[in-house]
Amino acid sequence: MSFFSRSRLILWPKLHSTEIFFSHKKESNHFSFEINLWKKCDDSDLQTLAVFLRQNHVSRCLLLLPDDIVVSRSFIYDSLISNIDKKEVATLAENFVPFKIDPDFIDFHLLPLDNKTIIQSFIYDKNKITNLKNNLARLQLKISSSKTVSAAISSVIHAFYKDPYFLIYPQESNEHTLLLSKDNSIYLSSIIKGQSLDIQKIINYSGLYFNQPVNKLFLPENFSTEIVSTSKLDKTSYNTEQIAARLNQAPNLPLPVIGLMVDTSPSCPAIMSLDMENVSTPLPQPQNQKNVLPLIAVFVFTAALASIIIWFVLNRNSETINSTPVATPTPAVETLPTETPTPSPGIVDKKLKLQVLNATSINGQAATVKEKLVKLGFENVTIGNSQEKLTSNEIRLKPSLKDYQNYFTSSLGDDFPASYQTTLKETSTYDIVFVIGTDLRKTSPVPSATLSPTPNP
Repeated sequence: MSFFSRSRLILWPKLHSTEIFFSHKKESNHFSFEINLWKKCDDSDLQTLAVFLRQNHVSRCLLLLPDDIVVSRSFIYDSLISNIDKKEVATLAENFVPFKIDPDFIDFHLLPLDNKTIIQSFIYDKNKITNLKNNLARLQLKISSSKTVSAAISSVIHAFYKDPYFLIYPQESNEHTLLLSKDNSIYLSSIIKGQSLDIQKIINYSGLYFNQPVNKLFLPENFSTEIVSTSKLDKTSYNTEQIAARLNQAPNLPLPVIGLMVDTSPSCPAIMSLDMENVSTPLPQPQNQKNVLPLIAVFVFTAALASIIIWFVLNRNSETINSTPVATPTPAVETLPTETPTPSPGIVDKKLKLQVLNATSINGQAATVKEKLVKLGFENVTIGNSQEKLTSNEIRLKPSLKDYQNYFTSSLGDDFPASYQTTLKETSTYDIVFVIGTDLRKTSPVPSATLSPTPNP
């Protein structure tokens, strides 16, 4: 695979955000946009993402599809068959899918096994897939390849383990993806919810494919949710950072993103192909993209006129220079550099977009910091969990907001001691990001931190 084919953008559209990863970057490789591409978006929704794609010269992407948008399910046919109608597959799947099935939005493979056939099917949510395709077409973003989250994870585990297995991958708000796989093939994926996960029925169901129930289960490291099962399970923990290092990937990448990066298959289901010519309302170009030739002509004319005036003045001065008395030079007065004033509480922009990420296992810390920021008057504060593992607090700012360090140091005081970094790009969705790496219940005063150098873009 060539270098250019690996240096791609990975697009992971989620319910409340759109996550973007770059395959050729070890740092500054993850960007998040508050855009839901699964619904019909207007121009204002897409404009920020469109500008980002143009600035990074991106026209193609690898696509990750959530397992509740594309449901993976396998069915047993009690004889060897070479073909099956999609309508029959839709009938088999209707009790396992949370949305209305359109037979045209089904993809399947037939796997012969002894005297029966396994139908491995992928059922797409027509309405959401249609909205996604239209939004991507309006962004002029083509799909090079697409996989479900479970299929991408299977591509990673296949490099280390060859037998049938279950794997649990955590999603958001007590949701988990449970997948059953073997030989880089997905037999089923299921979204399971709750403080305890009862997986016994799915374990029993796996015996239909492999003659006996599968008892191998991969769990994320430090997984604390209770697993309910009457079968004796062979549990193995996996560490995403270690897997990333073994596959020469950045340590902050999620497991499905790693799977999409290491899988060299360029295939993309016909269902996901884009027809950009039929997009009725392409996204308009921003105003600053208009024809610049008139501006260039005005600039050239102005420069020429200025040159003529300067030439005339210089020649006039040269004629009178001999008759002009020489003045005694006045000693130059040394001026001290003026210090950039620190933003006072009266002039701080309280409409800045702030994000608070909890990089610890202590619940509720992000909400605590958000409450303090809201009391300071900030109106737009978003909270979430960080995929990074930190042992200290960090406040990351855009370079243009570096003067806010003293403001937050004095306003938050000892409640949130942190180091300051100007590592956010000016195009970042958030203006300032607070990352919690310590137990705030045990915070103590720390020396004032200095800003780290701003990296070259």
